[in-house]
Amino acid sequence: MEQELPGEEFSPFRLFTRDSLFNIEKRIAEEAAAARAEVEEHAAALEEDGEDVEPAHSEEHHPRKPNTKLEVGKKLPPSLEEYFPVELIGKPIEDIDEYYQYKKTCCVIAKDKTIFRFSATNAFFILSIFNPIRRLAIYLLVHPYPFAIYCYLA
Repeated sequence: MEQELPGEEFSPFRLFTRDSLFNIEKRIAEEAAAARAEVEEHAAALEEDGEDVEPAHSEEHHPRKPNTKLEVGKKLPPSLEEYFPVELIGKPIEDIDEYYQYKKTCCVIAKDKTIFRFSATNAFFILSIFNPIRRLAIYLLVHPYPFAIYCYLA
């Protein structure tokens, strides 16, 4: 885990990097492996008893529902707003909702502190979240004001 420097404050907001995507994929793979092992263990136990095999469903690892305070289109809660660094406005950050820790998503916070959530998978099968074209599209979606004014003037 990362260690904090003595003068640094805790911040739940981290820039979304390739390492972040790798960690999400790793969590998903670990969860799938644990689920497979649990199903195999359950199947072996039922075979010994001579009963029919039913898959076991376990979602104890992560919350079942997303946090309603962190939904798309809502403003950052005041408790998190004070920790949000200005330099991360309009940039993809790691998802702040625990529900999405096992999903390939990232958040973008607009200037007015509105939450946007985007998929971190490849768009059109070729544009990763780190592609400059996709970053421009995200910027235009998050900051529509200059673009909207230009459209009205044209």
